Amino acid sequence: MPLEERWNTHFSTSVEQELFGVRLTFAQDPNSENLGTTVWDASIVLAKFLEKNARKGEWSTVRVKGKRCLELGAGMGLAGAAMALMGAHVTFTDLESVLPLLRQNVQNNLTPSALRLSGADAAAARVGTASVAPLDWADAAAYASLGPPFPFLLAADCIYAEGAVPHFLATLLALTVPSSRILVTNEFRSASVHAAFLAGCEGVFTLRRVPVSKLDPAYEHPAIHIYALSRARQAVRDQSGRSVLT
Repeated sequence: MPLEERWNTHFSTSVEQELFGVRLTFAQDPNSENLGTTVWDASIVLAKFLEKNARKGEWSTVRVKGKRCLELGAGMGLAGAAMALMGAHVTFTDLESVLPLLRQNVQNNLTPSALRLSGADAAAARVGTASVAPLDWADAAAYASLGPPFPFLLAADCIYAEGAVPHFLATLLALTVPSSRILVTNEFRSASVHAAFLAGCEGVFTLRRVPVSKLDPAYEHPAIHIYALSRARQAVRDQSGRSVLT
């Protein structure tokens, strides 16, 4: 996306975003070389999609309230914040190097005390719990510590390198069951990465692109796609990343 079309860049130290009538402020690090310490536009699009569709559908408040949700590659935590404000109990995950800023954002935006301090008493009464945990997709031994499966899973702008796709999809499989609902939001940057993602889903996940009509018209862009996934059948992946149906 051209710079002038972006809602946020990595140049600022904080980003303000309103969700469900609550003004949230997310810290980010403009001096970091870590991509996870920036609020990327795909996470904004996903969060505003959840806000727009909170009244009905698979991701409505009545469906997610009180349920567990995991965000993969949470970065600064914007997408998962939308789920927490709907009453879901959210586990935000990312690499260890990202966690200090992520924890700061969760503490400053999603605790009942922080919400009451900002005057959002109604949100403080309904917000779900929010926790932060390290997760390296290549470390399969770490999956169990998160307590899978999760009924809801989010991932925003996690797929930007072709080599990461098999690990990403294996992680989705390890943390979900066929009844789980998954939203993956990608910014289209590379045809080969996009093709690898679609090919990796074949036979393992049912996948559909969320229509533009479902998105917040103020927060949609042709380069950013939201995909709704669910497991097509029971499946695992071998060490080469190939799907093995069971």
